[in-house]
Amino acid sequence: MSIITPEELKTFLELQGIADSELEDLTLLQNLIDLKKEEIIALTGLPVDPVTRKQIIKRFRGDVFETDWYPICKVDSFKIDNVELTADEDYVLDENAGIFYLTRIRQGLVVIEYHQKISDDVVSGKINPLISDMVLYHLSNTDTNMGEITSIHEMDTSISYDTSNNLGNRIYSRIDALKQINCYSPKVKWL
Repeated sequence: MSIITPEELKTFLELQGIADSELEDLTLLQNLIDLKKEEIIALTGLPVDPVTRKQIIKRFRGDVFETDWYPICKVDSFKIDNVELTADEDYVLDENAGIFYLTRIRQGLVVIEYHQKISDDVVSGKINPLISDMVLYHLSNTDTNMGEITSIHEMDTSISYDTSNNLGNRIYSRIDALKQINCYSPKVKWL
């Protein structure tokens, strides 16, 4: 699953009542999508796009190898003592956990190059709706972003808003929830 397209975003915004001539400019919408995606990456640290990783372990021995970064979307190279290992024949990969289950015990220098990216389910179920809401918030007028009006006073004019469930707070709550997704497993190294 890929990131939301400008056409999908345009449809979403129109359904939310945003009817603007700027919606016709698909390049502008793509720029907004890219901007919001980069904001999500910066705020959460999640690899929305594939990130190339390389690990080197000097003295490996065992039949299970855990990567530091996961989920894994592609393995470029997995070598132990300059012998290239192949999927199914030499190992089985648990992509979500970043664990290689080797078919036999091996030892030596491990050099592995792989790509890390969050799952398509996270992209389609969490990232794309969040990008859509972030763009909606960006394009909405400030009155709708303030929250629900809870009281109005006439003398000296005052308006009170309930901001507990406004779009901005819901966006930040979802960003905080995304921060809980763990894609890194630091290893304790004993000296």
